[in-house]
Amino acid sequence: KIAPGLLRMHFHDCFVQGCDGSILISGPNTERTAGANFNLRGFEVIDDAKRQLEAACPGVVSCADILTLAARDSIALTKGQSWQVPTGRRDGRVSLATNVNNLPSPSDSVAIQQRKFASFRLNTRDLVALVG
Repeated sequence: KIAPGLLRMHFHDCFVQGCDGSILISGPNTERTAGANFNLRGFEVIDDAKRQLEAACPGVVSCADILTLAARDSIALTKGQSWQVPTGRRDGRVSLATNVNNLPSPSDSVAIQQRKFASFRLNTRDLVALVG
């Protein structure tokens, strides 16, 4: 049940300021607290992975890479597709709830959602997979 949640969290992270892990930053008025992100699940999975990686190799793997790899691996482990993931992302240091406006809204028309996805080189199939 966690695979869709991790993929959705990754999608919400990438649509705001790029895949920088800024969705993971806690605090008031952060992306994590924005209304569009209210129902995201899986933060504890990423936190646990980060704790384990920091214990094994401190300061090597970014939260942005952990989120990206967790989303990919959770889908692959549930017999979904897998994809190549380049690593080396740097963690974002800024996370503002107001930046979440880039996310497709349920009230957006299909045409508006398609335009938002196209700006990330994603197609209608991607839209259906990520938004439903």
